[in-house]
Amino acid sequence: MTRFRVLLAVFAVGALGIVVRSQTSPPDAAYTFTQIQPGIYSALGTGRLNVGSNSAVIVNQDDVVIVDSHITPEAARAMLRELKAITDKPVTTLINTHFHYDHTNGNQVFPATVDIIGHEFTRMKLTADPMHTGMLSQALAAAPRQVEALKARVAAERDPAAKAKLEQQLEVQSAYARQLLELEPTPPNVTMNDRMTLYRGGREIRLMYLGRGHTGGDLVVYLPKERVLCSGDLLVNGIANLVDGYVNDWPDTLEKLKALDFVDVIPGHGDPFKGKERIDDFQAYLRDVWQQTSRLHAAHVPVEEAAKRIDMTAHKAHYATIQGPGLNPVYVQRMYDVMDGTAQNN
Repeated sequence: MTRFRVLLAVFAVGALGIVVRSQTSPPDAAYTFTQIQPGIYSALGTGRLNVGSNSAVIVNQDDVVIVDSHITPEAARAMLRELKAITDKPVTTLINTHFHYDHTNGNQVFPATVDIIGHEFTRMKLTADPMHTGMLSQALAAAPRQVEALKARVAAERDPAAKAKLEQQLEVQSAYARQLLELEPTPPNVTMNDRMTLYRGGREIRLMYLGRGHTGGDLVVYLPKERVLCSGDLLVNGIANLVDGYVNDWPDTLEKLKALDFVDVIPGHGDPFKGKERIDDFQAYLRDVWQQTSRLHAAHVPVEEAAKRIDMTAHKAHYATIQGPGLNPVYVQRMYDVMDGTAQNN
């Protein structure tokens, strides 16, 4: 598998959305809104639309704050439409946890009156022609090919149930490819470095940069009174994408996260969860993968061969997606680049 194809596979799971239903969601809804604490909701995709990532919705005394805007302008529009089922208050603030396209491609549909807040690193990345560099450019090029591949699979499938499932995937993927055509990357219009606090009525919303991890500018959103953390992709319900990561710094950044007093976590991907156990699990994973990769790098083992040798099965009890030895070569290349000081995000 080429590096390009592997990179697409990395994002395929998150990009197709998460199938979640509730009694309050209409059958054709793109999102399910689940109240985590009074006025604080997770917005997860139902699978009817490619939304890419999760959002958090914070309904305050007079306004609404949203965390992350999803993978296409249409995904963001759908969220704003469906949000009216839980509140009629105006959205005044959008927070980007990091620059990845599955969290920021919806920025452009928010009115000019809305403050879009992000780390300075996020603004830098979104003003550096992302449609022609990095993961977004690859996703744009790949979308039409993915549609054609699904069409071929639909035509070849003979099992009615499997064919129906593929047809549903084709419908979602075709819509996603069309929706990308209107994309105009929109960076934050308010930036920060380390800390920013929003006060909305009696609610305190802390925006915090704790160090490099998933990217060079990850923000977490912390509500101390409610003990809720919106972690972006710094901590997800599973193994986070390492393609732009600083695996060497990530465990120390998570240690700072662990020091916060929170119970509920709304992650950038996967279902919300409670507690801090996943931090320990992911720190152990990151330290192990960095150590194994460092040894192979020091021995001048080529990336493709190193990717075959790395064995993370010791962590399978916490991450069921680990089926056996081997690691995504894109992740290994990224770690090699960080070790060599040539990582693109430096």
